[in-house]
Amino acid sequence: MAQVGWIIDTKRCIGCRSCFVACKSENNTPLRTDWRYVVERERGTYPTARREFISVACNHCDEPACMKSCPVDAISKRDADGIVLVDQDKCIGCRYCMFACPYGAPRIDTDTGKVSKCTMCVHRQDAGLTPSCATACLTGAIQFVEDFTGETEAVPDGFNDPALTRPNIDFILAS
Repeated sequence: MAQVGWIIDTKRCIGCRSCFVACKSENNTPLRTDWRYVVERERGTYPTARREFISVACNHCDEPACMKSCPVDAISKRDADGIVLVDQDKCIGCRYCMFACPYGAPRIDTDTGKVSKCTMCVHRQDAGLTPSCATACLTGAIQFVEDFTGETEAVPDGFNDPALTRPNIDFILAS
């Protein structure tokens, strides 16, 4: 089975949030339901303090905690590419997946009361296109990988242990 994934280059991300806007626009998510967002934080101390930006969304894990926690089997992982999806017809809005995911990917849809999350623009991929966030990224900080075979090696401070779910994401960290 092939597995899609992300490489996030924190050295390139400038915090413009074009990925966030592209995701909201492409997927028509409600105002307060964000599938991709940008973490902004300060690193270092004066006089070498700097701002760091990290674009995050669902990592489409090899062992999704969200899927394991769903009592109604509303979450599945596609065999063809490993994309993790929520079936809105089955979801009962219990939010167990939100509590189980160590990365905060599942979000309550403020319009439906059900859980939704990044689909890695599955509709675009099925049409041979890349996810809108990667396409919109001005600096190339978000890289979509069609055959993600690596392990998550570099993780930013505060990112939960990759051993928990084996996320399909890797980071290029600013020094």
